[in-house]
Amino acid sequence: MFHSIIFLSKFQSFFNDKLIFFVKNYFFVKIITIKTCNLIRKYYYMESKYPSLIFIIAFLILFFVFIMKNENVNNPSPKTNKASVSQTFHLASHKGWSNDLQTIVWNQEKNYYDIYFLHSVDGATDPFGPNGQDWTHTTTKDFITYSKQETAIPAKGGDSKEGWHSAWTGSVVTDSQGISGIQNEEPVAYFTGLMDDGSQAIYASESNDKGASFTKALKDGKPLLTKEQSYNGKDFRDPYVFHFKDKLLMYVAEGDALGVYQSQDGINWTKADSKGVSKILPETFFKGRKWQDNAPIECPVLKTMTTTDGQDKQVLFFGAKDTATGETTGTYYTVGHFDGNGLFIADTGTKRLDQGSDYYGANFTGSDRIEESNHNLISLGWVGNWNYFTSGIHSDQEAKSDFLKTIGFYTTPRQLQLDKDGIIQSAPLYKNEQLTLKNQNGNISSQRPLTSDNRKPWIDKSHNQNANGLLDLAGKNSSGYYQLHFSNIKKEGGYIYIDIWQGSDYVKIAYQITSGTYQVSAYAAELNNSMDGSQTASSYYYDGLLGNGQGYKVDSHYKETDNITITLITDNRSLEIFFPNGQTYTLARFNTSDKQDVKVFSTQEDLLLNLKIYDVHS
Repeated sequence: MFHSIIFLSKFQSFFNDKLIFFVKNYFFVKIITIKTCNLIRKYYYMESKYPSLIFIIAFLILFFVFIMKNENVNNPSPKTNKASVSQTFHLASHKGWSNDLQTIVWNQEKNYYDIYFLHSVDGATDPFGPNGQDWTHTTTKDFITYSKQETAIPAKGGDSKEGWHSAWTGSVVTDSQGISGIQNEEPVAYFTGLMDDGSQAIYASESNDKGASFTKALKDGKPLLTKEQSYNGKDFRDPYVFHFKDKLLMYVAEGDALGVYQSQDGINWTKADSKGVSKILPETFFKGRKWQDNAPIECPVLKTMTTTDGQDKQVLFFGAKDTATGETTGTYYTVGHFDGNGLFIADTGTKRLDQGSDYYGANFTGSDRIEESNHNLISLGWVGNWNYFTSGIHSDQEAKSDFLKTIGFYTTPRQLQLDKDGIIQSAPLYKNEQLTLKNQNGNISSQRPLTSDNRKPWIDKSHNQNANGLLDLAGKNSSGYYQLHFSNIKKEGGYIYIDIWQGSDYVKIAYQITSGTYQVSAYAAELNNSMDGSQTASSYYYDGLLGNGQGYKVDSHYKETDNITITLITDNRSLEIFFPNGQTYTLARFNTSDKQDVKVFSTQEDLLLNLKIYDVHS
């Protein structure tokens, strides 16, 4: 019965699509019809013995042309590479490959946010290809709709001999006071550039259009700093520049350390600590964790935040991994303060900003004067992981299509607050007027489950133990905002299971009620058969660090057992989990379907579920 309903639904959808296409393409159909009828008329009089056969043939030709035009318009062949890993209400690259977010800047003059991200025109199959990487710029007022994406820093530029041949991650200083030669208080971008020999160096460019692009290279397009200053003699990238007291400071990622440099004019730089190495070492930025085998550190960002009890603290954000504790690459933070030279001193242990496997290259709003504190920050992160985003991603579940070249997308905008214990709490930024309630169902239970086929109470055994069915909704829009409120929780413990399916792909969440720990496992058929013919990327996504398809196990730190609201924000290519205490988990998805099935089970028989589903819009 259930399969019959799905078939009828798909047939109805197919018929409706063709009807809509017929209406929209009335004149095209009319012309083809007239020409076909003329052919019928012609051959009817010439071959009067077979009028019926001729009519049938003509009709089939008309129908075939009609359908094929529709399919070519709406469903390009996967072999054309036109299939794109797009999002409905999240920022995504329109072409090519994208990854690290460079910064988010409020443009007071134009009343929108400027956003910059790293981009490669060569695409996901060759992100470090011959055309190099550039900075791409877009704007937004609501973090749902975005302006046309344009190049902000070209992939190649600067001096003819010492210029850059690829523009990598950096930062933007909007307050250009004190930077030599800057006119009209235009912002300045500091960024990593690859030189002819492939080494990494630091460059800077001024904007002439209030931050839309940075085309006027400082120091005649020559490097401001080179790898000779690097801690390991190789890695020297991702400069973050900000005002500190009466000078500028620059933090640079140097493999196993963060180099700290100072400047009075923004062009000439020296060690911030003239008497020391002027480096932030792992025992500081990775305080409380083991750094061995976790290099490199990347994408440093420093902000001052006011805690919920009124204290001003410096926060160091950065990209890294901690395999010893079962964590893949992600964004971390440490709370502390500066010494007199501007070197960071940790006051707390290092924490992960997002528990998921696909939250990297994050960046933030906030002042580039470190003395100015922020009560909250807005953040976006790259939904991606280097272990499978450059290995080749197909557009079909059989993993037989050509590899996608266009891929790159970003998280839900998040508002960050720093609590009195030095823990950052994240919450979705969407306003009430951006959320439209589409479905609401209360008091869902094992005795009153909510299903697409009006199924009676049932027991699910797919999670290696018996679980009571609560929810089974098929064919929901893959982009949505779900609030799942669980109550009547017993102290005996047990699990809540949430399964999200897109075709044969899935994300499964197993939440242990009393401990607050949960496990996330996933599968994406599109990662099979990588460019090298292996299953390495697929296995990494599927296995996680637990192995055997178990994914990752993390702690939400949510200890309330009477009730819990779990918020899921899904889009075509991403899934984000929000807990009531501000902890989050982000995961990429790769299925091209715009539909998903949402299932919920629990080992607690009397658990109650209140479900709200929203549409997100500008």
